[in-house]
Amino acid sequence: MHGRRRFLRDALAVLAAGPALGRAAPASTGGAADFDALWRAIDEGYAYLERGQDWSSASARWRPRAAAARTREDLVAALEGAIAELNDEHVTLDAHRPGSLRPVPTATDLWGEWIGGQAMISAVRAGSIADVAGAVPGMRVTSIQSKPVEQAVRGMLRRNRQADPRARDWALRRLVAGPWTGTLAIEAEFAGRVRRLAIAREDVPAAGTPPLIARRIGEDRDLGYLRVKNNLGDAGLVPHFDAALQQLKSTRGLILDLRETQSGGSAEVARALLGRFVTARSPWIVRAPRGTKRSADVPVEQVSPRGPFAYAARTVVLVDRWTAGEGESLAIGLEVAAKATLVGTEMAGLRGDIRELRLPGSGIVLRYPAARVFHANGTPREVVRPAVPVDIVSPSGGPGDPILYQALKLLEARAPA
Repeated sequence: MHGRRRFLRDALAVLAAGPALGRAAPASTGGAADFDALWRAIDEGYAYLERGQDWSSASARWRPRAAAARTREDLVAALEGAIAELNDEHVTLDAHRPGSLRPVPTATDLWGEWIGGQAMISAVRAGSIADVAGAVPGMRVTSIQSKPVEQAVRGMLRRNRQADPRARDWALRRLVAGPWTGTLAIEAEFAGRVRRLAIAREDVPAAGTPPLIARRIGEDRDLGYLRVKNNLGDAGLVPHFDAALQQLKSTRGLILDLRETQSGGSAEVARALLGRFVTARSPWIVRAPRGTKRSADVPVEQVSPRGPFAYAARTVVLVDRWTAGEGESLAIGLEVAAKATLVGTEMAGLRGDIRELRLPGSGIVLRYPAARVFHANGTPREVVRPAVPVDIVSPSGGPGDPILYQALKLLEARAPA
């Protein structure tokens, strides 16, 4: 009898802790089944799982909460808690609670990072709610939601990650993104003055926008400007892009603005757009499966010409912190295959190529990077920098859009006849 009780007790302990590393998840239902599917996907397929991340103990902490979930919100909270331990903006769910922190950069208008030991706002989306509320690049954050910023950041991280610079940047960015619904309260210093911002957050669907903006610009209307509107995942963008490029075919230079690609996109759409800028099969990017030690061990992906013509004039690509995922890949591909010049700030720095998994019980979709992505020269995509960096904290060139200003400067000089 005692032996049977001990067996049952041990079996229950195993079920509460979740699947062990390298083992199949136990058969289960409801929230536990969803958690097991998520846990196994990360354990077996997440391209950036590191030795310092104890994913097994994450299961012990969060699986019991998922198994006990009685509402969808309870389940989402447990799943969010687990993936938060990865400190990776590119691991997300397609569901959230009102109090969930917004994903970065998809649903935020502020970019935070630690610079010289200070919590700084280094970028603000022009025309955004935060911009209207008075946020400006260069602000030093002192508190978030009435908590000292250092305390708030530490509260987001496991003890063994609190000194990790990448994890600290992740935590700061999530905190300044704020909740899906409610008020984000930030206290910051700028130009010797204290600013207190109350930024409203509303969980409303994005308004419909045109798929892109295309126009001729410049004194002689001989430069093209083409701005993609956060729809790199929509195959319907491709014919609109083709039509716009046809109108801009005769321009002597093109500015392709990728600063609204915060939701990422698909490799197929990015490849289709890139195909309009090459005249022969050309190297584009490297996607290395988990376990690959070097990018050199994987062939560089090629892009083929597409459409009736290739745009041949000089191309400048605008990027910033809201150039994300496949927006970053497209920017890199244009630099490699079309000899385009990248102008702007650092990009979102999202790691890897996304895979999706629909959880069996709730239908919630998990998105996570299953392959590492590299520039054709072997540089990880997340650390690629523009050839022409722009300081938006102390910009040069007067008022207006400092990134667009620098791009126009590059195209001012006409190509020799």
